[in-house]
Amino acid sequence: MQFRRSLAGRGSTDFYFTEEDAGGMTGEQQVYLADLIMSYRSKYPALLVNAVWDFGMEEGDPVQGDKYGVFAECRDYAVYNAQMLTISFNHVRLRNMPCRTPKDEILKALEYRAKYSDLPGTAQRLQASCLTAGVPWPRVEERIREELGIKALAENGLSVTDPCFADVQAVRMLENTKSIERITIHEIGHMISEESGAVCNKKIKKLFGSCRDGFEDLYEFCAECFMAAELSQRDRHFDSLSGRIGLAEEFAKILSETVKQT
Repeated sequence: MQFRRSLAGRGSTDFYFTEEDAGGMTGEQQVYLADLIMSYRSKYPALLVNAVWDFGMEEGDPVQGDKYGVFAECRDYAVYNAQMLTISFNHVRLRNMPCRTPKDEILKALEYRAKYSDLPGTAQRLQASCLTAGVPWPRVEERIREELGIKALAENGLSVTDPCFADVQAVRMLENTKSIERITIHEIGHMISEESGAVCNKKIKKLFGSCRDGFEDLYEFCAECFMAAELSQRDRHFDSLSGRIGLAEEFAKILSETVKQT
């Protein structure tokens, strides 16, 4: 399937997708993905997306290619090209996913964040007690988690004593959800952050510095926080406590200010 979507006065975006009967995403998935990208282009006038491909159309083979190898085994769900302003999606893996992120997965992350939002103070007191009792430093973190019954549900390199622990945990849990919506918004987060220059913004760098051990790098921090802010506010039925991820909201606020200046 190949088609073009245009915005008055803001150019067009071309979409190139492998046909469903050749192993591509379903027609519903392809239209959903295109609609979602164009909705962000409408929301952010400065956002440019020249073309959207899937791996099959980019590589010339619906199953594998020189660049990504066997698509079903490739770890990448999508790849953003900053030079060409394009996004490539791994259609083989995405076609098995729902379009929208299940509400229960969003709620699970938000409820975890709400449950442990007051964790740092308690954890720091336990840390002091452990050290006083002679617990070896390498075992202190483990002992605190045992005492409080904390199980991390997603990769997060921060200590439970860190003020950002619960926020980062919620962001990373959302990052682990499998949906075309989540993956697309993540890539849009990359594009907006880089095209607007937000990755060079001093406030965003400072915010990243407060929790840098929780993320791969600054670029992934930007994409994941953008995604988390969007998903956590997607359904307004979330109450004011469980529907907030302070770190993601602060990033979104700074990004909004940065985008207005471009």
